Amino acid sequence: MEDISGKIRKRRKMMSLSQGELAEGISSQSSISRLENGSFTISLGEFVRVMERLNLSMHDVFCSGEKTPGIIVREQLDAARKEQDYDRMEEILESERSGFWKQSPELEGYRSWHHGLVKQSKGQYRMALRLINIAIEMNQKNEWMYEAVAEMHLSKGNIFSQMKYDALDSYKEAEKYYRYSDQKSFKLIIKILCNLSISYCRKNEYEKALKYSNKGINILQKNESTYLLCETFYNKVMALIALEETKEALEIIHRIEYLYESHQKLDMLENLKTYSVQNI
Repeated sequence: MEDISGKIRKRRKMMSLSQGELAEGISSQSSISRLENGSFTISLGEFVRVMERLNLSMHDVFCSGEKTPGIIVREQLDAARKEQDYDRMEEILESERSGFWKQSPELEGYRSWHHGLVKQSKGQYRMALRLINIAIEMNQKNEWMYEAVAEMHLSKGNIFSQMKYDALDSYKEAEKYYRYSDQKSFKLIIKILCNLSISYCRKNEYEKALKYSNKGINILQKNESTYLLCETFYNKVMALIALEETKEALEIIHRIEYLYESHQKLDMLENLKTYSVQNI
């Protein structure tokens, strides 16, 4: 029973409800407190109403080790998003009725977020931004969704970039929510840091661009990955050149030449070898 109590308590906190707010019109605050501490003194009818207010099904509460339909759908959307398979994304979104998505703020947020990504893929940028903003609003206070919210802000930034607008604030929000989260996906933070570095370079704020390039490189090296290393080193060298740190920029170019060759980025390498503020 302790596990059930823990699920109820976590869900209440996730929805930003106080014990009093959860109890309102159903039972007393003290009854909810006892329920969360493993003392089931409320009636079955009250318990069912508490579950309804928390958007929890009996399966969610009493079944352990089994994935709920909501979790399965979220995992399917995660897979489609990583593959940038927008047709599959749209297929998943249309496979469930509207009532299914209203089970929880997470599911509603996932639906709105991925609808936004589908709209982005079709060039409908303003509609995409509106849908992603709805998803963010639904889950920005949900600590279990902070990593997803970080990725939502990253999506916003990418849309702003496609629209030729300033995306810096969105990328800064993405980094903030990533720091709030459990920080599981180093690939996500690398994308965020790379875009922050690019954004600051575009604003000619090269000290800040260098800061985020260095952060990205450190993370990539710790994870033994070359993911986006070419682009990240490119931004770092670009910033160093603009700051007239020519010696360090040349040393980096010499050290990473093999990286660009192995990743078939010879055009970027040639730009770095014939460096100048104008041609980078």
